[in-house]
Amino acid sequence: MLAQARTIIKSLIIKRAVWFFYCKVYKMNIHKSAIISSKARLDKTNPQGIFVGSDSVITTGVVVLTHDYVSGDRVFKDTKIGNNVFIGVNSIIIAGITVHDNSIIAAGSVVTKDVPSFSIVGGNPARIIKSNVSIGIHGQLIHLSDSV
Repeated sequence: MLAQARTIIKSLIIKRAVWFFYCKVYKMNIHKSAIISSKARLDKTNPQGIFVGSDSVITTGVVVLTHDYVSGDRVFKDTKIGNNVFIGVNSIIIAGITVHDNSIIAAGSVVTKDVPSFSIVGGNPARIIKSNVSIGIHGQLIHLSDSV
């Protein structure tokens, strides 16, 4: 019981510390209900270009970029992650991408195009695996439809 309480308190403190660090120090636009792993890497080259919606989850090893040096010298682009989005472990979100509400990005995906709402994407480059899926809070899959 005491160990369980300690774990809950610790996770709340870490969650708040990560949010405070990203939002107050780097001025990123992250909703308070979003869950971001302390081991996720959000681009600090253009931190004001990161937008994360409510109840979204960014897991360990995820890289969210907001700059593109290949397109030109110091090209900055906004990267937007909607509400109720789940981004799997070690995924990469390229600069300028919008991940729309209620979507799931599979682990290890490289997202190079916008992700539509109510869809699951995965792969390198990420492609739509399923669409018209029901997504709950924190990007949890509720119902998988038959459409592709």
